[in-house]
Amino acid sequence: MKKSNTLTIMARMPSLAWSAKHAMIVPYPPAKSCWTVPPSTRRASVCSSSLGDSSTRRLPLPAGLPRRLKTNKVAATCITIATLLLGSHNAHALTPWADGAPNLTIRLSGAVAQTKAYTEAVTNTLAAPNSLDTFNDVDAVTGSVGSNWTAHYFTGNSNLGSGLAGKKILLLRRTRGGSGYGVVPLIGNIPLEHLNIAGLPASAWSADGSKAWKQTISAENADTYLTKKASDGGVIAVDPNILLKPGTENYPDQQIELTTGAPETKWPLNLTKLDTTGNNGFTVKPTAGLVYGVAVTQDLYEVLQAAQKRTQTLSSDVVIGAYSEKDMPSLSRTLIASLLAGKIGAWDQIKIVDKTDGDAVKSLLDSDILGDAGVSAPYQEATSGSNLTPVALGLRNNGAATSVLAYSVFLNYPGMANAVPPAAKTAHSAVEEDAALPIVKQPIIISDTGALLNDWQNGTNILGFNNVADGAGYAKRWGIAINTADKNTSVTAAGSGGDPWRYIRIDGYAPTLENVAAGVYPYWSEGVVLYRSSKPSDAQWALKTRLMKALADSLGSPAVAGVVSTTQAWGKTGTFATTTDPRGFSTSIPFNSSSPVVPFSHRSGGVLHTEIVPVADSGATGGLQVQLK
Repeated sequence: MKKSNTLTIMARMPSLAWSAKHAMIVPYPPAKSCWTVPPSTRRASVCSSSLGDSSTRRLPLPAGLPRRLKTNKVAATCITIATLLLGSHNAHALTPWADGAPNLTIRLSGAVAQTKAYTEAVTNTLAAPNSLDTFNDVDAVTGSVGSNWTAHYFTGNSNLGSGLAGKKILLLRRTRGGSGYGVVPLIGNIPLEHLNIAGLPASAWSADGSKAWKQTISAENADTYLTKKASDGGVIAVDPNILLKPGTENYPDQQIELTTGAPETKWPLNLTKLDTTGNNGFTVKPTAGLVYGVAVTQDLYEVLQAAQKRTQTLSSDVVIGAYSEKDMPSLSRTLIASLLAGKIGAWDQIKIVDKTDGDAVKSLLDSDILGDAGVSAPYQEATSGSNLTPVALGLRNNGAATSVLAYSVFLNYPGMANAVPPAAKTAHSAVEEDAALPIVKQPIIISDTGALLNDWQNGTNILGFNNVADGAGYAKRWGIAINTADKNTSVTAAGSGGDPWRYIRIDGYAPTLENVAAGVYPYWSEGVVLYRSSKPSDAQWALKTRLMKALADSLGSPAVAGVVSTTQAWGKTGTFATTTDPRGFSTSIPFNSSSPVVPFSHRSGGVLHTEIVPVADSGATGGLQVQLK
């Protein structure tokens, strides 16, 4: 049977059973009656057969059930009704080449960190069932899908209410540049490159599974696939004001536009506050929290395991390479802070006291440790004359939540006066990299962090950040980087599979939802959705703000967080709700990862402050309860 965008009603008199499958007519034998309405007409085709007798008629589509259904004496009836009927049950997937322009277009910019929760919220809260088509860019260097731009085209769900329900909605999301691009361009009303799907035919895209499309976007085709428009709202993973610190590593830097080859014009450099009052004030809606992690190249992971087995920090029965929580090596917050600040430039500077060898002092490059780990020493620099093994450090671009949060958690930067800043970026050249101790790189999209660790582990230079040649390839490095904790998920507990890098513990605790809820894991924060409270120049602003509020509410829901939580070999991680949400979510002990709610928050006085130490919510619904570990 040829597929069409239809809804099927299957009925056995006198009751009706609804099916939302596309054009799947399953008649009850021996007789059937079928009404079908193609999307291009408002008339119904009626075909009836009973024991070999058939006829075809045409009649107007009735307002309610077809009259023939009420009078037909056959034992069973099936009806197929076109998606022209209103309501979420009969929505069909939307594409610009089949359905034309949207009734409402909303453009968002900001963090990529909560992509899984964002997608879940759009799919099951904002979009009517079976109505969603997704369009993504493909990164020209790494092949990562949806790293910079995503478009969701859908019919508004019935729960959105009048003006949105049943309407064609195009929701565009730009994550290029990170959280900073969800704040500075909104305050300055700066047009950004957003994905353009309007007017493009199906041939302009490559299929990427069911109802999903993708295209590699580069400078050569950017004028076709990107259009410069101001964002309506920002989706960010930290509080907006921690980004507005002029002259610091937190203040968002500009990204090069693909369409012009230059940064956006009129980028303000002195913004210090997001106004929430007055005619130009912003509404700031809380969303979910997210767990972040510290990751290292696989060789370094195994070296740390071998070293900590000798210090007896790890059990002697830990198998090198194993990846359950008890097997993971751990670094202290103070040591991580020293690495982030660039104060430890070479791995040779980190020593252990070997309790299995008469308390002998050994560096991480000691042959005993390398032998236990089963790895070779990485590339040594040739500039200082000391043949040191440089620390390779992966941060993020200025204004990215991953780095902003790490600087706050580990360095108290820039919130505390005289705090030590993060290490300065190393230029992308072989000369600069060979002379740097440490080597510091700042990927601008989160998927590039994994690519950078891959390059350092494998001795490759796919990303263009590892430029020192070594033999037929490039230098192998022991790398450490900050990242969200929900990546590289296919690594097994035995340590096989996945990309060649691993997360580590911080102060003995893995980056799990349960450890965040127990207050023992520090690297996490909540996010917000923000938009102007009013915009008289936009006749659709009330509808746009209603949809953005619905998005924020869904992002902050434990129901959504539970669905999109990530299972790693060492535990559950990802997104969570907090008890400070005004809807009154409650935490549970034992921790329930299917409905993750954390009793701690960075909120003070009802406002999110990422730079402060999170504390327990004394006003938690049902009473505060905190698990002791």
